[in-house]
Amino acid sequence: MPAFVVLQNDRVTEAIQVEPMPAAVRAARLIMILDVALGLLGIVIMIDIGAAIFSPAYVLQLLYAVLTTALMGWLVFRWSSRRKAVRWVAVALEAVLGGGSLIVRAADGDLTWTTLAGLLIPLAVVVLLLTPAAGRWFDR
Repeated sequence: MPAFVVLQNDRVTEAIQVEPMPAAVRAARLIMILDVALGLLGIVIMIDIGAAIFSPAYVLQLLYAVLTTALMGWLVFRWSSRRKAVRWVAVALEAVLGGGSLIVRAADGDLTWTTLAGLLIPLAVVVLLLTPAAGRWFDR
C-alpha cells in the first residue's frame, strides 16, 4: 500500500503518492550500511597499525579502503534520490569489490570455502539490486 506525503506551501496543500521501498532494495541498503560501518572500523584499525608499519604499499591499501568506503557511504546517502545512476554505481562498485577480492585471493592461492564466504556480501547486494522490483523502484 503506497504511503502519502503532504506538502504544505503558503497556500496549497498537495498529497503526493510515495512508492514504498521494496524489501530487496531495503536489504541491499542495510547490507551496504553495515559494510560502510565495518569499513570505517577497518580504517581506524589500519590507521592504528599504520603508525607502526609504514610502507608505500600500506598507504595505498589505506587509500583504497578510504575511497571505497567513502563511495559506498555516498551511495547510501544518495539512496533516497532513486536515481538509476545510484543503483548502477552500487552494482558496479560491489562487483568490482567482490571480483577484486576474488582475483587477489586466487593470486595468493588462498581460495578456501571460508575466504570465499566473504564474497557473499557483495554478491548479495548485486543480486538484490538486479531484481525487477529494484529496477522499478530506481526508475522514477
